[in-house]
Order: sequence, then C-alpha cells, then structure tokens
Amino acid sequence: MTSLIITDASIHGRPGRHDVVIEQGLVACIEPTGTTPRTEGTARPDAAPATVIEARGGLLARAFVEPHLHPDKSFSLSELPAAEASGLNHFARASRIKAAFTPEQVARRARRAFELAVSNGVTRLRANIDIDSIAGLRGFEGVLQAREEVASILDVDLVAFPQEGLGRDPGAYDLLREALRSGANLIGGWPNVEEGEDAQRAHVATVFDLAEEFDVDIDIHADCWIEERERMLEVIAEETMTRGLHGRVMASHCCGIECYHDNARYVADKVAEADVRVAVIPLNLVDGILRGLSRPHMLRQAGAQVIVGSDNLNDGWYALGTLNPLDRIYMAVVGGGFADDEVDAVWHMVAGGAAHALDNRSRADTAVESASDVHIGMVADLVLLGAHDRLEALRRPGGPVTTIKGGRVVARRTVEERIMDVDAFGAALGGGAAARPARGVIPR
Repeated sequence: MTSLIITDASIHGRPGRHDVVIEQGLVACIEPTGTTPRTEGTARPDAAPATVIEARGGLLARAFVEPHLHPDKSFSLSELPAAEASGLNHFARASRIKAAFTPEQVARRARRAFELAVSNGVTRLRANIDIDSIAGLRGFEGVLQAREEVASILDVDLVAFPQEGLGRDPGAYDLLREALRSGANLIGGWPNVEEGEDAQRAHVATVFDLAEEFDVDIDIHADCWIEERERMLEVIAEETMTRGLHGRVMASHCCGIECYHDNARYVADKVAEADVRVAVIPLNLVDGILRGLSRPHMLRQAGAQVIVGSDNLNDGWYALGTLNPLDRIYMAVVGGGFADDEVDAVWHMVAGGAAHALDNRSRADTAVESASDVHIGMVADLVLLGAHDRLEALRRPGGPVTTIKGGRVVARRTVEERIMDVDAFGAALGGGAAARPARGVIPR
C-alpha cells in the first residue's frame, strides 16, 4: 500500500522533475512529474489515501548521516556556570562537566541533540560516549535511554569511548566491558592521550582485543593535533591488517598526517590498504588550537574512504556546532580545499558514503559519488530540501527541510522569507516616504 507520494521533486543525477512513490517503507516508483496517479497503490477499499507532499522543485535526496557525535556532552557547556568554565582548558572543562553527569540529565540533552539532527535531515547517527572513572556509566545509561526514546525516527549506534585513556585511567577497562555487555555497539579509543609511544601502542592493542572478544567494530580517535608526534594512524592501520579487521575500523580526526613531511603518502596508502575509514572533523578548524582536516585529497587518492562528522555540540570542547549536514559539507569544502566541481564528492561524505562507512564492511565504490542517490528499491530514508540543487542548498542552508524515515515524515521545518519594501521601511523610521506593501513573500 502506498504511504507517501512526493510530487514535482528535483533529484540529483536525474534531469527534470519527478514524482516518487513510496510503498512499505521503500522507494517503489520514480517517474517524470505528472505521470504518477496520486491514488496509486491503495490496495483496499477502506485504505486511507496516500499522503502527498508537493516538492515544488525542491531537492529530494538520500537522508544524511552523522558519523561522529558526542551526545552525552551535547549542550552541557550551557549548564556550566561561566565562572567555573573560565580559565579551564578543554580537558579540564569537559572533566568538570561530566563529573556532574546524571543519567536523567544526559538523556534529556542527548535526546535534544538527536531531535536536532533529525530536524536537519539526519536519520543515521553514531554516538561516542565517555566511559571512564569520571563519568562512570552514567553518560552511557543516559544516551542509551535517549536512543530508545528516538528509535522510531533515528538509528543510533553507541561507541564505548575511553576519553581519559586506559593506561592513564585503569578503571576504564572494566567499565568498557560492562558497556559492551549492556548495549554498546562499538569499542572506541584515543591512544594519543597516553604518555609515550609504548603506552599508546598498548592502548591500540587493548581496543582491538576488546573488539575481537565482543565481536564489535572499532571507532577510534587518532592523532587529534597537528604535531609530528601524533603517529597512531599508521599503527591503527597496521593493527587492522594484522588482525584481519579490514573494513571494520574507523579513525576520526587524524590531524597529525597534515604535518607529516617524510611519509604522509606512505601512511595514506597503508590506511587505504587496511580499509580503515577516516572521519574528518571540520570543526577542528575553529577549535582555537592548531588542528587540521587530515589531508582528505591524499587519502582519497590512495583509495581510502573519507567521510565528514560533527564531533561536539556546545560542550567542554566546542561552544559551537549545529548538527546541520549542510554546514558540515560547506566547512569541509572550504577547509579541505575542494573545488566547485567536487561538491558531489563531499556531499557523498555525509550521505551515501557515510552510510556505507558505518554499515558496510566491503570496500566502497567511488563511482557512485556523482550518481543519483535516490533509486527504486532503496529504503525510504530521505530528505526534501527547499533548494533545487546541491549548490543552492549550500548557499542557503537555512531553508525548509522535510525528513522521511522508512517512508514516514518524522520532521518538518518550514520557512518564510519577507523582503520588506525599502521605502516602507524608511517611512516606518520616520523618513516620510509613503508606505508600500512588501515587494514579495518567498515561501521556502
């Protein structure tokens, strides 16, 4: 039975306008506009008619993916009194915040972040959660609750993340095991937080040991600063190949490779050989600390799969963040030095490419980057934007958004712009010009 029909939509890679029929949560039909009956698919006489959305030329696209977020900490900076935050570095500020975590508080803030992501067209999200002696399992319990509350509108995987290290924080190990027994889907890590290369390598080995013991994939922070000593990405790639975990490891940040002058290409080739996926973080560029964007061109040229994540949202690490995928694309294009004709490649990094990196252990087909991302038979996780194409969407990121999950509309944002008449505005300020009606109302 047809549940939804979207009419007069623009679809990247398909010239003209199209009507899209969604049945049983799948895209069942894509036809030129005007050729699809609106009542098509009503299988029973008592069946309700299909819901019809008029796109008016808006861009219908595959829903976005958020591959890297810390929802346990989202919006927590606003709850820390300014006097307490003043003078603290990122580590100290984040630690101060999470020491006060309660499951209820975390659940409330995490759900707020999840709903914000959905309102921006995201239907798939990977969540890193601090598991350490400071937060205990309180953050994990809160995000687990929030995930259950939004299960019908957002798919969320949980990463058990030892923010404070394993050698530096021995108590984290047992907590990680408990989280993996209690619903965490992946094991995380941050080897660079340990003191010395031996301890960092031991951290990597322990993370891989846990992945093998619990048969989970790995999502590991690596080389978060632009410094020559940040050298764990190569170690992670080597460990991946040694253990035969190709396609099951994601490394995020990876800023150290930005300053490698001796073997950057060698490391990029090794990452590609191991099929370690790399999540670059554009917010690194506004962090107030010298950080980078992980040489995305070199990694892609080597054959590595590169995607784009958000990281933090108004917490001890970043005061900024919007969870708007269009912002992520824009920042990655600018910060990564991508050309206008490479926008499709970056768009893919927050949509189909990101979905593949999270869900598929096989190597990605880079040929799909510029192809249509809406096709018959796909799960109807879609986003409808007011813009007619991708470039317009990036130029005007504040437009309307309709998020569709499994063929159901789960979020909708409408926008109206009013351009006020200049003379009328002057008259309102006492300029004496005759007031005239607004020159136009632009529904979006």
